Amino acid sequence: MIASASTDGTIKLWSLEGSLLKTFTGHSDSFLSVSFSSNGKTIASASANGTIKLWSLNGQELKPLTGHSGSVHSISFSPDGKTIASASADKSIKLWNLDGKELKTLTGHSDSVNSVSFSPDGKTIASASDDKSIKLWNLDGKELKTLTGHSDSVNSVSFSPDGKTIASASDDKSIKLWNLDLENLLILGCNWLQDYLPNHPETLAELQPCVATTLVTQGEKLAGTGEVEKAVAKFKQAKEWNPELDINPETKTETLNLIFQGKELAKQIDIQGAVAKFKKAQQLTPNIDLEPKTTALDNNPEAFARKLAISELDTLLKDELASQDDLKKAISAYAKAKKLNPNLEISADSWSRLCWDASLYRYAANFMFACEKAVTLAPKDGGIRDSRGLARALTGDTKGAIEDFQAFIQSSNINSEQKSQRQGWVNALSAGKNPFTEEELQKLRQQ
Repeated sequence: MIASASTDGTIKLWSLEGSLLKTFTGHSDSFLSVSFSSNGKTIASASANGTIKLWSLNGQELKPLTGHSGSVHSISFSPDGKTIASASADKSIKLWNLDGKELKTLTGHSDSVNSVSFSPDGKTIASASDDKSIKLWNLDGKELKTLTGHSDSVNSVSFSPDGKTIASASDDKSIKLWNLDLENLLILGCNWLQDYLPNHPETLAELQPCVATTLVTQGEKLAGTGEVEKAVAKFKQAKEWNPELDINPETKTETLNLIFQGKELAKQIDIQGAVAKFKKAQQLTPNIDLEPKTTALDNNPEAFARKLAISELDTLLKDELASQDDLKKAISAYAKAKKLNPNLEISADSWSRLCWDASLYRYAANFMFACEKAVTLAPKDGGIRDSRGLARALTGDTKGAIEDFQAFIQSSNINSEQKSQRQGWVNALSAGKNPFTEEELQKLRQQ
C-alpha cells in the first residue's frame, strides 16, 4: 500500500495498482506528512495545526500526540517501530513512543525544521531545516554533527539503505549527497596520499596545521568527558604538528576537565561544588567559556550551575514515574527546583503526570495541589481532568471524580477503549462502589 497526505485534510490509502482503498479524516487542518510503522499496522500523520495522530489501517484514530507549538512538517517511524520522530515549524524535533509519551525534544536549529529521517539501524536521526543545514542526532537528543553547504532552505533529508550516505533536497535547486562512511573516507584519503606525497613532499607541511586543529578538537572532547591522559596526548601531538599553537596541554586539559566535573556536580544538584569547579577553571584559564556559545550571564559560575541543575530537575519532573522510589525523586526534584528558582514554570502536563502517578501509589491527598495546578493551567484538557478525577475518587470526592471522568469521556481525541473504561468507573462511583481496588491500581501502573 501507499499512504498519501494532502492539504485537503485527508489521508488516502492506495493499492500499487492505483485503487483507492481508504480515506481518513480527522485533523482540522492540512495533512503535511504521513508514515507507516515498520510492521505496516500503524500510520502516523502530521498536521499544520501542530498535532500528530496515530491510525489503524481501518481508519480508526488510535492516539493524538500533542506538544509542538507550530505546524508539524514531517513524521517518521524508527526502523523497530517503537519510536516516532516529528519535525516542526517550532524549530524542534520531538521523539515519542507509541503510547503518545514525549521522550525527547531536540533543539539546535535556528529556523523551521522541515524533514526528519531515521538511519537504517535506528541509532541516528537526520533533520533538515530552513536554516540551510542538516543536523545529525543520537536517540538521547545529543547533536552529533551539522552539515552545511546548501545556500537555501533544506526541505527533505533521507538515509541510503546502508546508512552510509545522506541525500538532501533544497530550495537552492540542488540535491547533495553526504558521505557518512568515515572509515572508508580515511582509507581513501590515505590511499590518495600514498600516491601523492612521494612526488609532492611539500604538501605534508601544508597539511600539518590542518591536522593540528583536528587534534585540538579531539583533545577538547576527551578533556570534556574526563579522559585526561588521552586529552593531554592529543594536545601535545597538536603542538608537535603546529608549534605556533598557543596552548599548554596540561593547563587546557585541567581547565576543561574541571568544567566537566562541575557540570556533573550541577546535575547532582550540588550547586556549591559545581561553582567551585567552574571558578577554579576560570582561574586557570581566565577567558574560558563554561559552555560553547554561552551568553555573558551563562558564563557566570553561579548562574551556569543553577541553569544546569534546574534543567536536570525539570527533566526528572517530566519523566514518567514507574515506582514509589521515582515518586520520591520527583517530590525531591520539585522542592529543589522551586528552591533554586521560585519562578520556575512547570507545565500542565508535568503537574498532571505528578498528580496521576502520585494517585496510583495512594498519595492523592498529598498531591491534590498538583492536580489543581494542572487543571488551572489547562481546564479544557480531558486528559488532565482525568488525572484529577482519579485523585478525587481516591480522596472521597465522588461527585467531582464523576465530573472529571465525564469531561474525559467527552473529549474528541480519546479512543473508545479508554472511554469505555472511564464509563465503567463512572457507573461504579454512581452506584456507591469503589472501582479503584489495589488490583485495578496495579493494572494502571503497568499501562
